[in-house]
Amino acid sequence: MSKSSSPAGPRATASRAPVGLTDEQITAAAMEVLESDGLDKLSLRGVAARLGVRVNAVAWHLKDKTGLLEAVADAIVANCVPAHLPPDPEERVRALLTSLRTALLSHRDGARLAQEGSSLARPHQRAFAEAFNAALHATGRSPQEAAWTAWTLMYFTLGLVKEEQTPPNRTLCAEAAEADPTAFPSLAKTIAHLMADSFDDRFAYGVDLILSGRSAVPSAPRPAPGPQAE
Repeated sequence: MSKSSSPAGPRATASRAPVGLTDEQITAAAMEVLESDGLDKLSLRGVAARLGVRVNAVAWHLKDKTGLLEAVADAIVANCVPAHLPPDPEERVRALLTSLRTALLSHRDGARLAQEGSSLARPHQRAFAEAFNAALHATGRSPQEAAWTAWTLMYFTLGLVKEEQTPPNRTLCAEAAEADPTAFPSLAKTIAHLMADSFDDRFAYGVDLILSGRSAVPSAPRPAPGPQAE
């Protein structure tokens, strides 16, 4: 057989993964970069440097920055569906959200990463979403009500964790602590209840409030406003 007809030519070797490098190794290295440098410096190049390989070797697995963020976010939620969930559906919702919050808090910039790397195409994120929505459906909510409740609870949880992971000198409390009680009396009365050590209580309160505050949802989407008449 001539060299030109060999199946082991450049075209064949280019389609194979870099020898010895696995998705798990790349994700583990990405997690290390996240913990040491933060989300803003998490990149394919940084992960490649951590592994001691060329950036193309990492890009072969993850393609681009979006793929990198999705892979790391998926790794963070890998264990967010407990093996044993409460039989009561609302308690299951609380347990799942608590598990998610714990996972996000255990990683630097966890809430921001979860938002930027959100993808239901990833297996662990899809598994969590399925368990979470199933619990909401089991409470008797309609599919639309379950979807909107899930959306509200997720954004509440991500927002609270994001605030919790913000340096103290940038939090709402720090910015408003010196508010003039004469000029801003209502703010002065409430700001003490937003102190950093109240995150656990605020989380439990918010989840309970959202789950208990059911309201009617429109039976069909409202039509988009048309052009106004002259």
